[in-house]
Amino acid sequence: MGKKKIALVDLSQSDSPQLKATGVRSQKLTLKKPPKVVDVPIQPLTAAPQPPLKPETKPELTQTKTKTKVKLGHKRSKKYLEAKKLINQNKTYPVKQAIKLLRQISKLKFDPSVELHLNLNVEKLSGELLLPHGTGKTLKVEIASENTLAKLNDGVIDFDVLIAEPKMMPKLAKFAKLLGPRGLMPNPKTGTITDDPEAMKKKLAGGMTRYKSEPKAPLLHLVVGKLSFQDRQLQENIETALKTIQLKNIASAYLCSSMSPSIKLDLKA
Repeated sequence: MGKKKIALVDLSQSDSPQLKATGVRSQKLTLKKPPKVVDVPIQPLTAAPQPPLKPETKPELTQTKTKTKVKLGHKRSKKYLEAKKLINQNKTYPVKQAIKLLRQISKLKFDPSVELHLNLNVEKLSGELLLPHGTGKTLKVEIASENTLAKLNDGVIDFDVLIAEPKMMPKLAKFAKLLGPRGLMPNPKTGTITDDPEAMKKKLAGGMTRYKSEPKAPLLHLVVGKLSFQDRQLQENIETALKTIQLKNIASAYLCSSMSPSIKLDLKA
């Protein structure tokens, strides 16, 4: 094949005879005029008007009023407060004098129990106390028997103290949920499980009681009779209780009746 020759044509020479000879049309080249530049005076920029800013509003904290319960002390009756005025709080009273004062401040329509409250020097203290004149309360003591088991099976409890021989304990075991919460389950620590239940029954009927200090505080509470007892009977019961507990174990002692103020005893008298 033959090679083609490339001819370079100068378009600027549109009227040249060469272009005419080749038959190429002359084209009029037109140039676009540059845009007219207009000087515009520069205006100072002004901030566009903005709506006024609203002040920041903090969320309102709603305070909920919580009712605080104020623990008030036990409100005493007018009779109690009047009775308390008769007691010199800065004085300790001998037992004999304390009993007479106790009768003056105890104005009740029933026969109240006489109570002895002791602050101890030891944390744990327990034992048996036999009061010469009893506590004034008649205890119904029962010795466990087949008849007792029949009553318990029917849910009947008509006694204050239950005594049992060791051989009866397996039969009483199934009633533990019935007797236990009432403090009636026989226990060797209280002397209610014994080989001689009749002897224990006589002791309890004669005024013997079990005492035990509080588990969380060195305090001991005893009933030492009724206010209807004679002064001599109450005095002998109180002195017997103090002797049994032993003065070395007692930090302070108070005498009172049901619902009466307490009288501090003179332990050295």
